[in-house]
Amino acid sequence: MRKIVITGGCGQLGRAIMEVAQGSKNSYIALSSDEADICDAEAMERLISAHNAEVIINCAAYTDVERAESDAEGAERVNHHGVATLAEVCNRHSVKLIHISTDYVFGGDEERTTPYTTDDRPAPINNYGRSKAHGEIAALRAEGGVVIRTSWLSAPWGKNFCRTILRIADEQEQISVVDDQRGTPTSALSLARAIVGLIDSNTIEHLAGVYHYTDGGEATWYDFAKEIIRLAGARCTVKPCTSQERATIAARPRYSVLDKSRIIAAGATIRPWQETLKECITQIMIER
Repeated sequence: MRKIVITGGCGQLGRAIMEVAQGSKNSYIALSSDEADICDAEAMERLISAHNAEVIINCAAYTDVERAESDAEGAERVNHHGVATLAEVCNRHSVKLIHISTDYVFGGDEERTTPYTTDDRPAPINNYGRSKAHGEIAALRAEGGVVIRTSWLSAPWGKNFCRTILRIADEQEQISVVDDQRGTPTSALSLARAIVGLIDSNTIEHLAGVYHYTDGGEATWYDFAKEIIRLAGARCTVKPCTSQERATIAARPRYSVLDKSRIIAAGATIRPWQETLKECITQIMIER
């Protein structure tokens, strides 16, 4: 039985991994950022020793894209320097590191129409993306380190686009959503199944470097919102708008679809985003 520790384990992906890992032959434990501060080398040393950790899945991250524009130092502290600290500790203890990253490491200009491969060079256009790109470099300094980029995560819990749209639909008759940013909605449970599958099959031992995992297909945020409303049976009308009309502090990539061929070759299964979203919405509606 292997011991797997999830840092940032109270977030939507950490919770998803723990749900998927029920009944696993391995032992999974999720620790909050308060319980496991990846920026504190001594704390991480104690954590690895206390739990006999053999694999660490790092879900800890500074994820506030807007705030990062005025707090670049805070984003770098967690997303870059914290990951560097974690990688160093993993190397000292021969622990496998799986680090979660993002499609926002790419700039995605509006002319692009082909998915980014794992060989494409990151070119982020906001502070959050830059801090995550720096964190990837740090994570890959861990021996056998694995970076998994994903995008547009949703889960039946936590703070995410799906739950936000459902909340707004309860309060408003109409909502405007940008229709000129294209990526792939992804279920946290889908990503969790892929990660747990790679670990429990021991495939993860033979993997190193960068991988992409998202659900299948692509959509704009407008497409995503419309499907959420349709599946939930809500009466709210969704109207398309441009990024200029819905201005944000941080620039967003216009196109950030990820090519998943490398992780598919490793054995991961990809399902259409509409299917996995339906599962998410069903669970949310049951718990309401």
